[in-house]
Amino acid sequence: MMNTNLYFTSSLVLDNHPMKFAKRKRKLQYYIVLEYFIKQFEMTEYTDFRLKQYKNILIGNIKKPNLTKSKLDDLISSLVNGHLKPFGKKYRYWIMCDIALIFLNEIDIQKAADLLKAYLTQRRKVHIDRLLLALKDEKITIDFADNLIKQYRKNYEFFKKKELRFIVTANMSAGKSTLINSLIGKPIARTSQEVCTGNVCYIYNKPFEDGCISLENSKLNMNATMSDITNFEWKTTTNISAYFRFLKEDKKRVCIIDTPGVNSALNRNHGKITYESLKNEKCDKIIYVLNANKLGTDEEISHLKWIFEKVPVEKVIFVINKIDNFKCIDDDIQASVEGVRNDLLKIGYKNPTICPLSAYFSLLIKLKYSGEALTEDEEDEYELYTKKFSKPVYDLSKYYDGIQINEDDNEYIAMSKKSGLYGLEKILLEE
Repeated sequence: MMNTNLYFTSSLVLDNHPMKFAKRKRKLQYYIVLEYFIKQFEMTEYTDFRLKQYKNILIGNIKKPNLTKSKLDDLISSLVNGHLKPFGKKYRYWIMCDIALIFLNEIDIQKAADLLKAYLTQRRKVHIDRLLLALKDEKITIDFADNLIKQYRKNYEFFKKKELRFIVTANMSAGKSTLINSLIGKPIARTSQEVCTGNVCYIYNKPFEDGCISLENSKLNMNATMSDITNFEWKTTTNISAYFRFLKEDKKRVCIIDTPGVNSALNRNHGKITYESLKNEKCDKIIYVLNANKLGTDEEISHLKWIFEKVPVEKVIFVINKIDNFKCIDDDIQASVEGVRNDLLKIGYKNPTICPLSAYFSLLIKLKYSGEALTEDEEDEYELYTKKFSKPVYDLSKYYDGIQINEDDNEYIAMSKKSGLYGLEKILLEE
């Protein structure tokens, strides 16, 4: 059986599948054969969902005929041996690729390949063996199956990587969810007070953009809408997977662990949930988010002390968020950073990593340069913050070691450096 976490975080794009624009009869035959091989194995909710994706793109609501075993065997043999036009031998390669993309499990893929080869002549069996090698070896090329093979490889290589795990913690109204969204580059984490985080939520990166968000709460939904993401209940632990739009396309495998605000006046249990997560979860970094407008409060100092006493301090990164709310006349970014540093030193932290940030502006930057449509208000705010952070006094890049604005930086990268996001991602992702 496959690790369900890997299946949940896998990517699949069928928009350019070679069978998508084939004739209706041939697409139906192709789907019948694909379904046959998949259903020779134990069906899970994951494989069932993937098979439905193929059904939707190949046959939609077309009713499948009830074939006898003899007629089904004849159809499979004709398709995989290349007897059917217009694609001949290509069918067996595509079928095998689709089986691999559905299972993503080397053991089941090999078993399915053996079942498929039982329908082939000895000479044609070699083609399947070569395809199985091509799935993991980029030196082997099969041009007419290139897109499907590359999708499998991207998933395969992604899952071999070490997963980086970041726990995010904060008091209420620090902008924790907006910070998470700025890292992801999508409005995944809830941001309004009415629907704030009420349990632990695990948000996983995917190997590549497939336009789908997976949500696992009371049930599994591997094609969740933004409405689904906004409206699910927090009665249980939640899993979400989506492609993360990191500034550097280095395909890191990441899990962001979103925890409830520890000082919720409405639900004191939220703090207990967060403390248990911080003590027990395996993680590489703990991102502690502070509200730049509420620094040094008793609640903040209390949580900072708890963190110092209960978790490895070398893992903690302190993010001073909402710098975009500062006004040049009334506020001093440098003084705020030093004030936080002094508070941390008094508690006992030796050399704290402090990252000033505008998470909201950072999110707008990623949305805009990913081609997402901004609302009229968001467009206005983007223009406002672009002007604001272009002023030297608001340029946050100087608070990050090794981050400089270069002449060849486009606006996307330059403003990400000035908003603090570029430096934060560098600290998190570069080991």
